[in-house]
Amino acid sequence: MNPESRVRPSTTAAVLPEDSRIPRSHPQSGATAEYDRYFHILRTPPDLCAWTRSCLGLQEAVLADLAHAPSLDDGQRADILTGLLYTSSATLASWLRTTPGPAPEHHEPFAGARPGPGRSGADQGDQSGVEQGDQPGAEQGDALRRWKLGHQLFHVLLATMNTVLDETLTAAQDNQGPSLVQGMERLRVLYDAATAAMTYASDVPTAAYQDEIRPSMRPPFVGPGFSGVFNREHRAMTIGMRRLRRAVKDLPPETGPVDEIRHAALSLDAAQSRNHSGHVKICERCVPSGTSLLRHHLAQSSPREEPLCDS
Repeated sequence: MNPESRVRPSTTAAVLPEDSRIPRSHPQSGATAEYDRYFHILRTPPDLCAWTRSCLGLQEAVLADLAHAPSLDDGQRADILTGLLYTSSATLASWLRTTPGPAPEHHEPFAGARPGPGRSGADQGDQSGVEQGDQPGAEQGDALRRWKLGHQLFHVLLATMNTVLDETLTAAQDNQGPSLVQGMERLRVLYDAATAAMTYASDVPTAAYQDEIRPSMRPPFVGPGFSGVFNREHRAMTIGMRRLRRAVKDLPPETGPVDEIRHAALSLDAAQSRNHSGHVKICERCVPSGTSLLRHHLAQSSPREEPLCDS
């Protein structure tokens, strides 16, 4: 053996994750993948550049359509705009925290995530795997477009909430009262924005929901039992909220400012209650029978209480 081979550095790099831990496998269920395809959600490795491009495109599409949503009041429009502002602010903060280094590689625009007016994602070169003909009809009307656009907005706001939740939970665990209060106040604003986004997504005539939107969430266009329970961001948010509540409850008595923490926690609970009430109203209007697609699918096989409606 050549003596130099024992001391010469290896030319093969060791691949180590940023968090210094073995990566976990996160297999996506067929139902979850189908949910993402339906709403034109593209899952990618963490990429701040792609996220930023997508958020800017979503913001442009929502702002162009927001004035045409007749049932939204000024307060709900303001909630959505504030939510978009908070998302932009959190994204900018993430850029500012980025470790200095070479400029990011060029990424093509995030095409196809938001179907244009009257066009399906497949018509616009959608990258999410939705082929032409996956949705009923060659043209998609404004109601179906708003339904999907509003859900994309909902997902982006939830992703922002999950980011703020991580920071707020850390503040609670470290007994950082002022940061905890600030985090809960931001979460309250984002919760109200998410509630308004749900209202915006469903701001369509009831007949359009029954005749155009609901059929698009049934076979043969998607599998049976399509439901909002497959929303990954919402699942992460509910887990994070439970952890935050426990952390706030377990705060040492000397953690202050006590009154501000209590007020922020109560305000956040109130925002969550408004979200639940808003969802119930949407379900009652869009699905008067109270039978969701998932509940209908599982009626014969599961006695469990299932979601009231489809989203």
